[in-house]
Amino acid sequence: MLFAQLCLAGKNLLAYDRPMNRPLTTAATAVAPVHTVIPARAGTLLLSHTAVDAYAFFVPPLIGVLQIRCELTHEQAAWMLGIGSLTSGLSQPLGAWISDRTDSRLFGALGLLIAAVCLSCIGLADSFATLLPLFALGMIGVGIFHPVGASCCGQIAELLPGKRRSLGVSVFFVFGMVGGVIGSLLARKIAMSGDDGFSMLRYAMIPGILLAVLLHVAIRHLPHRRHEHHLIQFARKDLARRWRMVIVLYFSNAMRFTVNVTLIYLIVRWAEALATTENPLLSTEAIAEQGGRIAGTVNALLVLGMAIGGIFAGTMIPKGAEKWPLVLVPILFSPSIILFGSSSLVVGYGLVILAGISFASMIPVCLGLAQRLLPHRTSMASGLMLGGAWALAVVGPRTAEYCMSTLEFSLPQTFSLTAGLLVLSGLVCLLLNSSALHETVHADPH
Repeated sequence: MLFAQLCLAGKNLLAYDRPMNRPLTTAATAVAPVHTVIPARAGTLLLSHTAVDAYAFFVPPLIGVLQIRCELTHEQAAWMLGIGSLTSGLSQPLGAWISDRTDSRLFGALGLLIAAVCLSCIGLADSFATLLPLFALGMIGVGIFHPVGASCCGQIAELLPGKRRSLGVSVFFVFGMVGGVIGSLLARKIAMSGDDGFSMLRYAMIPGILLAVLLHVAIRHLPHRRHEHHLIQFARKDLARRWRMVIVLYFSNAMRFTVNVTLIYLIVRWAEALATTENPLLSTEAIAEQGGRIAGTVNALLVLGMAIGGIFAGTMIPKGAEKWPLVLVPILFSPSIILFGSSSLVVGYGLVILAGISFASMIPVCLGLAQRLLPHRTSMASGLMLGGAWALAVVGPRTAEYCMSTLEFSLPQTFSLTAGLLVLSGLVCLLLNSSALHETVHADPH
């Protein structure tokens, strides 16, 4: 069924492969009218985001088992997640800059292709030396996909009635979260399916390769900016003010992503501690396996909370009114992270959904706001809010491990420190100027 849908989408796209801003001809309209082509391109883009984020979530739920399989220390396991954030994060603004400079959408399809191949092959690794390059290169692919994908989704939304960029970005964000849930559950199911389960993961690259080809056809002619972008000029003072707000958003998002990656790591340790408490006689391998099962489910629920928060916040907060939600939502939801550290499994299921909402709900808000603040550099704005901020999250898991192993903090105390960082991500947004945001809306050339 999936293969048939991909073939149908490819047929529609190939029948209508032209720039989106080129005037329609009678023949082109007869082959594929715009009301079918825009959904085909948008659908391919959203499905590609689901796929690339599914690959990105192959490793986190398996980190405990990979630690045994590849003989990783706790420090190496923490660095694994951190390196993924670093490589994915640094590649995003660089890829966005090259994409804007060359006026090319190639990095979208190329990123999906690299992620599909490398992250599907992690099951072939048998040591830290072989696992790390596959994971790092795969996360580079994940990184270079995102700014192009987010920019394209915003541009497609601008072509629809009402020019709903914020809605388009929010939907894009949620489809990625869906991919995270699928990846968390699918990787666990395949890897634990038998003695050769890990090696079977390599066949998961096939749909990603097919989607990469379709994605290239779908978005290669999408404009990087509106056709009147050359008319957009800002006074130096106004441009500086816009960039100051983008920098505030950047550091706020960096803290949110650090909370995200730290929670992924702490959830694994929490799940292993839970497995040990329930059955102290289990071997290290059995604890890692049972903890991995729990962590996979909990991480999927974390991503579910991220999706819920992202779609509601991204669509309900009006333009110009972003400041106080950015400040208050992290503060109000931070207790969910504090309580999770000492919760039972059943209670943890509910708290982790709230934790996902706590840090993720404001990410698409920041993304849409940054694109609006820099309408002439939408890929760069996307790269900064996503990968540029994500790169700083490399310190999260390692810092958490240092707190527990060296400073001898308990697991609940480390969760509380993570919640404190979330609160700080909200407080920093007090630096945003509400009146300036309202003025930006009225002056927005979009």
